[in-house]
Amino acid sequence: MKTILLIAHLIAIATGTGMSIANYINIRIASGETGDRRAALAFLRRILARIADIVILAIWITGLGLFFSLPPQDGPNSWFIVKMGFVVLLTLCHGLARMTAGRMMRTGDQSLYPRMELLVSGVWMSALAAITLAVLAFNA
Repeated sequence: MKTILLIAHLIAIATGTGMSIANYINIRIASGETGDRRAALAFLRRILARIADIVILAIWITGLGLFFSLPPQDGPNSWFIVKMGFVVLLTLCHGLARMTAGRMMRTGDQSLYPRMELLVSGVWMSALAAITLAVLAFNA
């Protein structure tokens, strides 16, 4: 069961990484566009963000499942603790990016694109670190 959970966890983190890189590229392209093209790219980002909510939930559920599958005498190792820090950072960056995107939609403030770029970069860099640390934390 632990192996299946680990596979699901790694797939969820890899999916989140790929989606956040795609979102980063979308933001970079959209910052130079106007009109219908920018609106279409914003629509795509909204769809990706909704899917990302589910992916982050899957990351948390599978990660907690892995944590509770550890033998009680072992407890979490240091790799797991560091990994959790990156997953918290990933979740925080995702939430702030969603809030910034909502503000951009409500106000039409296009000056928030650099902040979105930074937050989405935070998501994918955190996801890359988390997937690496997940392999180290659950190697047994």
